[in-house]
Amino acid sequence: MLTNYGSTSYLQWVFATLLAVVATQAVALDEDTMIEQIQALDWQVEPGKYQLTGSDASVTTNSDEYLLKGAEAHKYMRISEGHDGFKPDAIIVRVEGPSQDTQVLFTYHDIGYVKMDDWEEHIDKDELLKEIQSSTEAANKIKEKGYPKLYVDGWAQEPYLDKAHAIVYWAISAHTSEGSSIVNAKAMKLGRKGFSEIVWMGNPSQFANAQTSLSPSLAAYQYDEGSKYADYVPGTDTLAAVGAGALAYKLITGKAAAKTSAGLLALLAIFAKKLWFLIFVPFVFVWKRIKGLFSGTKDSA
Repeated sequence: MLTNYGSTSYLQWVFATLLAVVATQAVALDEDTMIEQIQALDWQVEPGKYQLTGSDASVTTNSDEYLLKGAEAHKYMRISEGHDGFKPDAIIVRVEGPSQDTQVLFTYHDIGYVKMDDWEEHIDKDELLKEIQSSTEAANKIKEKGYPKLYVDGWAQEPYLDKAHAIVYWAISAHTSEGSSIVNAKAMKLGRKGFSEIVWMGNPSQFANAQTSLSPSLAAYQYDEGSKYADYVPGTDTLAAVGAGALAYKLITGKAAAKTSAGLLALLAIFAKKLWFLIFVPFVFVWKRIKGLFSGTKDSA
């Protein structure tokens, strides 16, 4: 539970942000319940290095960031989104500094070593965009009443494979049914035993490109010693049933690529249970519109 480490202004911000999301909807969430749920979460407010359970990785936070891990991160997503589709290992909320309001999700997937030799075979930016729009419409249908819909506008950055660092990037621009514009940038960071999905959420004015926006989070999120992509041991370690191209296609669109192996089909069955097609986390960033309603800073009680 949040202690008196600057909790007041932050909780006011979280509450106001969530309230603004639903304020114009026919069915609003109960304010007192929202405050209680957010306040009850186990926020990690001290900057430092935090090990993430079951992910062979850790994340390091600074003084401008608050962290939720595991089940606490799941609860926050449930409160914010109106469904149980997102279950990240950790969430960072940036409460101060130039990146204020941006949020980052970290999710690790132990599927084996992912090769990078099938990129051109599966990635067609125009086809992917059409599939994204279709999948997002499907995601809108499962939301509870009182939560805004999300609509895809286009690429903020087309999919890109950085082979030298074993990272895939892409970013999508979108708007909500309430008229707020957002950007979701995603990195797929490959490791020895699987990959990590890192999602950045912010407004267009805070976004330059996926590499720049995700760079601090990628630096903060580190695989444990011996678990990096370069640590793979051929013939000993498990090889994933999917390459980086087919995996990116699935993560971007929520659907299987045209050429799908039996092994990949089995993998996709696992993805389906996690509502994998939900590539967006549609937070609405309204800090500039509501911060004047409150006083105090992060350090005030």
